[in-house]
Amino acid sequence: MKAILIDVQKKSVSMVEVDDKNVLKDWYRLMGCQMVEVAHYFNRHDSIIVDEEGLLSIDEDTKFFSIEGGHQPFAGNGLVVGVDDRGESVSPKISVEEIQSKVKFHSLQEIQLML
Repeated sequence: MKAILIDVQKKSVSMVEVDDKNVLKDWYRLMGCQMVEVAHYFNRHDSIIVDEEGLLSIDEDTKFFSIEGGHQPFAGNGLVVGVDDRGESVSPKISVEEIQSKVKFHSLQEIQLML
């Protein structure tokens, strides 16, 4: 399965491969976290998952991203995944280019100025 990684350290958006046999474990590895939650839905097939505890451990080095239409900036990496009609995770239908056009990267100082 494929997913789209929003990497806040590299300020990049890229297609990545996810291990079909260990999906959740691979999400944790790719995102650098231990708990995920759905943070934004693009349509009925694709969504962004983020670190559920990302806002609990903010420090000067924390990086953020925001997504066009999203309700808030998110701390840490994001992963765009798809879902099929049975609720199973699948490759997203949205393109890397479309995600790139919707994502903005932010530092902690930029987020503080937004508040």
